[in-house]
Amino acid sequence: MKKLLFAAALTVLSAGIANAQWRGSCIGNNSKACTDARNAFAEHHGGVFPEQYYNSWYAGHQGRWYQQGPEWRWEGADGRDWWGGRWRHHHDHR
Repeated sequence: MKKLLFAAALTVLSAGIANAQWRGSCIGNNSKACTDARNAFAEHHGGVFPEQYYNSWYAGHQGRWYQQGPEWRWEGADGRDWWGGRWRHHHDHR
């Protein structure tokens, strides 16, 4: 059982490292694959490219402003949002 858990943990760790290397490989890279990936991201995010997405700072947190109805909200890159007069985590629906 320990060997199975160790193998699973090693697989997850390897996949995480490979994913981190892949994401970093398109920084400053204008290959067709990276250009296509950036364009797909922009298409999915309303025309905003990856380097533009979380490009603002508010109260020491990196993120972006967006409008929902008449209210402006802050979506933090760290998973914290500001709306309704207080900080919330993405999964905090109180």
